[in-house]
Order: sequence, then structure tokens, then C-alpha cells
Amino acid sequence: MTTTRINDERLEAFLCDYATTLLESGATTVRIEKNVHRVAESFGSHAEVNIYPRHVEVAIGAPDATESHVRTKAIHTSGNNYARISDLSRLSWLCHDAHLPLDEAVERYQKICSEERIPTWVVTILTSLANASFCRLFGGDFTSMLIVGLATACGFYVKGALVKKWGLDVRLAIVVAGNVSAILSCSGYVFGWGGTPDVALATSVLYLVPGIPYLNAVSDLINRHYICAVCRFLDAAVVTACLSIGLQIGLLMMNMGLK
Repeated sequence: MTTTRINDERLEAFLCDYATTLLESGATTVRIEKNVHRVAESFGSHAEVNIYPRHVEVAIGAPDATESHVRTKAIHTSGNNYARISDLSRLSWLCHDAHLPLDEAVERYQKICSEERIPTWVVTILTSLANASFCRLFGGDFTSMLIVGLATACGFYVKGALVKKWGLDVRLAIVVAGNVSAILSCSGYVFGWGGTPDVALATSVLYLVPGIPYLNAVSDLINRHYICAVCRFLDAAVVTACLSIGLQIGLLMMNMGLK
């Protein structure tokens, strides 16, 4: 039997939930491992984390024990939340340095998970400004920046509405969003607006590129979590293919094609 520690079952459930939330929020495997180990050590335990395509497994036992208890939990897609990752990392240090009681640690964890995300309209504006900046970075003029900003805002809104309100699969929503943004960005060609319509068209779907998942896949590969790395890379590749399909459909609908 595993050595009795502070509230074994509650600690095991807490660590499993904690690891799963980090993964769902977009944390790398190395961060998840370090944070979970730090929290486990603060309660006199040792934890090993195994990450699979659809669930997280946490093995918990005493540092000198030959047996451990294993907890698993399914992963639910909730979108990247880097503020939550930072708060959960800070919680692991509080457990380690301030020796928080388990009840308080669980209470803080639940509070972090219940915090509301940034309002959608704020994210939409920031995403539009960021994508317009990409347009400028690649040589687009201010008219093209305005076109890209509008195309990004509309595509981003459509994607969110299809997923949250209509329950559409996120991959199909990305196809539609890419299509909408591509069609709107073609206005530079259709109406002769701006001197760099090609830049506007090329950058109109950049907000859909899954850059963070690609980076996380490389990080997981370096950390030798090969299964997780491959899964994240394939998910990112599928998203890239979906936005490319949406872009191509938009070009065909505007009778432009690829030149």
C-alpha cells in the first residue's frame, strides 16, 4: 500500500484536475510536469504525468514508495488561456514556498478556473489590430490594413458564433471563417482600393494560423513527449489545411483562383 499522506484521495484528484486544466489551456508538457511535481512535493508526495491524445494520467505516491495511485481524466477542448496558465503556475509556487494547506490550494484552483475570460469583443478588436499590423509588416498600405482588419473581425466573429452558438465543429468553422475573410479581402482587387491588394489577401487569414500549437509541438518533441508532440502537430496541420481550404474556396467564389 502507498504511504498515507495528507488526504490522499483529495490530493490525487486535485493534481489530476490541475494537470488536465493546464493541458486544456495550452501549456507545454514540460511546464505541466514541473508544476505538478512542485505541487506534489509541497505535500510530501511524488507525481509522474503521462499525457495521451484524449486524456491525462497522473501517478501519485510517496517519494520512497514502490507503489503509486493512478488517476486519469479526459481532455476537453476549451481553447488556449495563457492567463490561466500563469495563474496556475503561480499557484504551484505558492504551494511550494508558502506551504498552502490542501483545502486552500483547491479553493484557489477553483477560483482560477471560474474566472471569466477576456470579453469576446475585446479579443476580436485586438485580433483585428494584430492582423492589420501583420499586413503592414509585410508591406501593405493603410487601405489594405483597414481591409484586413475588417476581414479579420468578420471572420473571427463568424468562427466564434458557429462554434459557440451553433455547435459546429471547429474545423468546419475555420473553413467558413477563412472563406469569409478571403472574400472580404478581395475587395481591394474588386474595387481597386489601395495599392497592395495582394498583401491584404495574403494576410487576411493569418489570424487562423495555429502558431502556438506548432511551437508547443516542438517543445513537446524536445521534452521527449513524442505522442503529445505528434498529436499537437497533426491538430495544427489540420487547422492549417482547413484555413487553406477556406481561402481557396473564397478565391474560387470571387473568380480569382491562384496565380
